[in-house]
Amino acid sequence: MEKKVTFTLPDKKVMVVPVRRKGQWLPEGHAAAFLHGQSYWEYPVKREQKTGILIDPLTDAERKFFESVESNMALDTGDLSIHKRDQNYWTDFKVRLRNEVKVLDLSKPEEYIIYKVLLTNDGTIAPSEAEKFGKGTYKFAIVEEGYQNIEKVKSAGSKMEAYKFFGKIESSPTKMKEFLNVYYTQKPGGKSVPSNAKQEFLIAEIEKVIEVDLSGFLTLANDKEFEKKVLIYSGLKFKAILREGMNYKTPEGTIMGVNLQEAIAFLDNPSNSDEVIRIKGRIETAA
Repeated sequence: MEKKVTFTLPDKKVMVVPVRRKGQWLPEGHAAAFLHGQSYWEYPVKREQKTGILIDPLTDAERKFFESVESNMALDTGDLSIHKRDQNYWTDFKVRLRNEVKVLDLSKPEEYIIYKVLLTNDGTIAPSEAEKFGKGTYKFAIVEEGYQNIEKVKSAGSKMEAYKFFGKIESSPTKMKEFLNVYYTQKPGGKSVPSNAKQEFLIAEIEKVIEVDLSGFLTLANDKEFEKKVLIYSGLKFKAILREGMNYKTPEGTIMGVNLQEAIAFLDNPSNSDEVIRIKGRIETAA
């Protein structure tokens, strides 16, 4: 009986892209920073770690298609079985990847098979652009064609959102200082903005944050607790709030919390309204 084929090749392309990480001893983009010259990585079909058995790259439906006349691959039933003893199709199957982008047209049987073999190497090949930094062992990522364009559109939208927020504070040096000071305190080795910083300096600093850390900028810009973080930063600066170790407390010794979130909760608690008024008064007097 003629085999019923339920799989069809997708009409799309993917790219296999080298995963380049910053912070290596070679400069970013250097020819040897990933693979030197004509060097390459070679990927066979992955095997089970404990048993050494080949991991089947194909589903049953895919295998039936490739072994049928529809695929035009001149394969018979059973030729693509990972358990075949003699002339096993997969035993010597290897994919070479170099320091370049490799485009795979998944509508072509041979290239679809290469794609599926690469997916078995899940320790060194990321299945998508979004996951390429998910493991330190990833050397390549499989990226759907057009992904960069989608990401550029998303990035443009995020930048518009960032500059919309920026437009609300750029006329106020005080608000820009507050934003930058809270942003910096949340970063390792956080710095503070000079008290005499001019508007031009503040604008340049905020534009730098948008370019370098757009996600971090938007996270803070959309933070519902931003004003309370500003209050705590100002309180610490003008000694209206003290910090000993991990503890936040008032000058009178009232513990506000053992971390930033607990200190914010202290400010939110109506029963602490007198303490909050005193903190704000001290800041206004000292500023």
